[in-house]
Amino acid sequence: MAETDVSLQPKYGNIERTVKQKESDEKFRKDILDHYKGDTIAASTKMSDLGFTYLYDKGDFVTAMRRFNQAYLLNSQNSDAYYGFGTIYFNLGAMDKAREQYDIGLKIDPKHSAILTDYGTTYLRDYYNAMEKGAKDSNKHLEMASEYLGRSYEINKKDSNTVYKLSIVKMYLGECKEARSLLKKAKNMGNRNVTASYESELNQKCE
Repeated sequence: MAETDVSLQPKYGNIERTVKQKESDEKFRKDILDHYKGDTIAASTKMSDLGFTYLYDKGDFVTAMRRFNQAYLLNSQNSDAYYGFGTIYFNLGAMDKAREQYDIGLKIDPKHSAILTDYGTTYLRDYYNAMEKGAKDSNKHLEMASEYLGRSYEINKKDSNTVYKLSIVKMYLGECKEARSLLKKAKNMGNRNVTASYESELNQKCE
């Protein structure tokens, strides 16, 4: 669908808009900015928030991408628009393309902890894929995952999702003490993603 519809490509495919598309963009901008009293930042934030609602609550990637593009159209410096672009790619299994969008978002906001967490998660996904293929250099993915998740953790120690994923990475790196400490913290924070199978694996690897 994205091949024939630029509204389903990040930044509308980054190509010159047609006259008709520009007119449509201008009408959209006028209508929404009238509602938000000319506040482009607030309007853009609303569109990116809607994008994540469609993505996570409804699983509607098409509408989500269109909302992220509208967020970009209103404010090209909205880091959450690029976070949204990257997250769609992540959910489609395109890790390299996800990281391209996350990189843009991080240039705008280097301390965007959610982007950093998902950036690290792309490398954790790469690690799993490499392990399935029997790759000998799979640990390089873990080191990158640890770097990005660690950066996110330093910025926001209250995100239990970051804490839990960092625990997993530390376990695979053989840093058992830290892995156990982070797991305990994630559980105390009420993280619902903690599984019995992970705890069992941690106990086996870190006897």
